[in-house]
Amino acid sequence: MKTIEQKLEKLLIDFGIDRKKVSGDTDYYHDLNLNMLDLYCLANRITREFRVYFSEEEILRMERISDTVHFLRRKAGENYLN
Repeated sequence: MKTIEQKLEKLLIDFGIDRKKVSGDTDYYHDLNLNMLDLYCLANRITREFRVYFSEEEILRMERISDTVHFLRRKAGENYLN
């Protein structure tokens, strides 16, 4: 069974992010050079994949991949898959 981290890693790679740059400490803005539009597009993909809703405020608070994992755990639960 895949973990949230594994599913998110695959989604990020499919989004075009280099696998070597994907870690919990990775900063979307500084390390990956994403802008707000990129982050909104990424949030949209995550929403479809995990079937969760991101408010605009939550998207703005996501700075690191670990923030996204924490959000998904809170919303979807650690054992969520499919």
